Amino acid sequence: MPLSSSECITWFAVTLTVCVAVVTVNLLSIILFIKNRSLRARVMYLVISLTIADMFVGGFSHLHPFRILSLLSCDIVKMNLSRELNVIINFLFSWFPLTSLTNIAVISLDRMHATIRPFRHRLIKKWVYGVTIAGVWVLAAMASTATFKVGQYEKKWSYLFYVWQSYICLCLLVICVSYSSIVVKFLCGAHPQRHGADNRQRKLTVTLFIMTIVSLLMWLPHAVYIFRLFQSLTSTMELLSASREVRFELSLSILSFMNSFVNPIVYTIRMPEFRKALLLLFKRQRRQNARDIPLHAL
Repeated sequence: MPLSSSECITWFAVTLTVCVAVVTVNLLSIILFIKNRSLRARVMYLVISLTIADMFVGGFSHLHPFRILSLLSCDIVKMNLSRELNVIINFLFSWFPLTSLTNIAVISLDRMHATIRPFRHRLIKKWVYGVTIAGVWVLAAMASTATFKVGQYEKKWSYLFYVWQSYICLCLLVICVSYSSIVVKFLCGAHPQRHGADNRQRKLTVTLFIMTIVSLLMWLPHAVYIFRLFQSLTSTMELLSASREVRFELSLSILSFMNSFVNPIVYTIRMPEFRKALLLLFKRQRRQNARDIPLHAL
């Protein structure tokens, strides 16, 4: 049962709002990271890479809801794309979320190394982080490419999602093992007198752990729903024929992309340097606006 025109417009507006909000907050975060030297420490390089990936996720976050609305023949949504353009969009739609998840997994490995081998972690060179970040983006691109190649050659597009889910499960396993190791280290390890650097590292680890948990709680429901969809024998159109299922799918889809919105909020709450840089940016903007007001308007 197709949605009404008014409901299509509502979903369109909500989706567009989420897209703009995610891109805006992550772009603002990138500006803060670039303008403030204190936020460009080596340990933050992976966070900056994650922020860039989240910004691109936000830029493409409208595509999946648009496709659902297009399948339901909403008059305001038309996606008659060429085969080549559709392949490119499919690749990007898969690449950026996988890059975001891979970044989170690598961040968890970095935090585990910083917790278990703190002295060795301090000796890591900047170029190592650069190579790691490049590897994250390339690995996610390879996973995205492999996903579509499997579906194309096997002529069974359900295989596409088995490959996709396998990669996701691998990342989740890395995250779970890494943070479990950190918890064990905190609970069972020796607790010598900590100095400032150790306290900052520990606080950053807790911050990134909170960010990971919040992101996964918002992202996993939709991933599980998609897995259930392709595990069943029901086709996509049959499953989406009920308006209740349509609204449920759209809600989970939008929630999954909102995970890219919450990270800067966590940074603002948990990181004093980020919060201070944000306040300074707004103060400068207010002063600039005050200077731009013409004298005759005062």
